[in-house]
Amino acid sequence: MKSKKLRRILVPIDFSEESINTLRIAKLLGERLRAQLDLVHVIAPFPPTFPPRRAILPMVASAGTTVRGALKRLKDFAFEQSVQPLPYSCTTRIGAPAAEISKAARKIGADFVAIGTRGYTGLKYAFLGSTTTQLVRTAPCPVLVVRELEHLPAGERARRGRTPLQFQRILVPLDFSECSRVGVDYALGIAREFRSRLLLFHSVTVQSYTFGDEYTALEGPNLTKLQQDYAEGEMEKLRRALARKSIKVKTVISVGSPVEQINECVRSHGVDLVVTSTHGRTGFRRVFIGSTAEQIVRYAICPVLVVPNRATQKTPRKNR
Repeated sequence: MKSKKLRRILVPIDFSEESINTLRIAKLLGERLRAQLDLVHVIAPFPPTFPPRRAILPMVASAGTTVRGALKRLKDFAFEQSVQPLPYSCTTRIGAPAAEISKAARKIGADFVAIGTRGYTGLKYAFLGSTTTQLVRTAPCPVLVVRELEHLPAGERARRGRTPLQFQRILVPLDFSECSRVGVDYALGIAREFRSRLLLFHSVTVQSYTFGDEYTALEGPNLTKLQQDYAEGEMEKLRRALARKSIKVKTVISVGSPVEQINECVRSHGVDLVVTSTHGRTGFRRVFIGSTAEQIVRYAICPVLVVPNRATQKTPRKNR
């Protein structure tokens, strides 16, 4: 178990209120982690039409003007938001937002991307997907998803408005796979800088069986108890390992739906950040069902750092 050093944060900017809120949190992390902020603005491409030949040169000139104007606006935005004295950079790209943000993250070797979301749900979300959802699925590094304050419950919105976010309590859901343990490494890196308490969380799922009510009644509770005992043993190992690193740790084991239990734990313990790993599965099944990590992102009332399985692979990094 080794804490991750997070030294470069990519922050997509679209000049919205979500951008301002996300940049505020990225600045806080940058100050504590001694990280560089890389601001990027993505310009939507021209429609895929075939204009007359005479119109091509004016379009190219217009694109250049648009990029220069967007870059100036981004630099002005950084100045207005007082990004200095942190080291930072400003760049613009043209293309599909999620794809271009992923390319930018890969190019600079970002340690994570911080992006805001409006928190839309429902059929539109499932079929079309937001930029944030696409980014979580494709980024080469972890993605910090920050929910817009407007879409938080009134009580949580009031709490955030009164006190600045300090990441005092960090929740790490675990299923004890190697993938989920990677999330502990990232949480450890943040907890050390903020002197946070880690809440290690595991949800025991009650199994259903097709062998009849009698079998379920007799064996179901026993199997649940076996899972709880196993979870307690694994949690104790992790707690001791983290205690040796002088990290404050609390373990929580619940029974029920993982997403529901995680959200309840976030509310009851006043969690400031969830760090969750994803196995990185893709395909048709994900479009309709979604992973546990994506459901946490969709419904959590605090920022969520999603650590993809592919984040364990090294990415090229520019000299700093």
